[in-house]
Amino acid sequence: MRFSASLSALLLTGCIGASGQVTPQGADESTVVLAVPLDRPYSFVSPQAKDNPRLAAAGAFLRGQVVSVQDGQTFTAIINERTETVRLIGLDAPPLGRVPWGGQARDVLKALIAGRSVRLETEATLRDGEHGILAYVYAGDLFVNLEMVRQGMAQLSKTVPPTSRDKIFRAAEEQARKEGLGVWGPDYPPDDATIDTPK
Repeated sequence: MRFSASLSALLLTGCIGASGQVTPQGADESTVVLAVPLDRPYSFVSPQAKDNPRLAAAGAFLRGQVVSVQDGQTFTAIINERTETVRLIGLDAPPLGRVPWGGQARDVLKALIAGRSVRLETEATLRDGEHGILAYVYAGDLFVNLEMVRQGMAQLSKTVPPTSRDKIFRAAEEQARKEGLGVWGPDYPPDDATIDTPK
């Protein structure tokens, strides 16, 4: 009862919004979206979490409106009336200077999310060293990070700590590698190859 009263008060003040519903596995479950300053750490566990470990692990969500896509792992979105840079967590996409793969990765990400409302799920580290938000990104039911790996447009990052989705990313990466998609194609240059200046 005390939780219900607190939740009602927060809803009335506009600090918190009830939302639904797609979990990382695509199941329809109730979650809560927190509208809090993004430079502050936060966490929220719903009252059902103690009986549902997956819901507890889901943590808090943010919603944003995509306004532009910079490359195959970075885009700009309006979140809580602020313009924010968002990066797909756990992945590395080819840089734009790696022609034509960088442009292809950017175009695939653009096709998936440009102009759309997206849901962002974060890990313990909310921001990267350049102050961009690190997130798992969902456009409707589509898990965007995973789709980029499936299409060979990104691979698991070699420079960041493991994430909670590494197992499914690794399986998708292995399949893309077997099929020779994107960065796993025979013509993809090695990491130490000279790349062109992005246009």
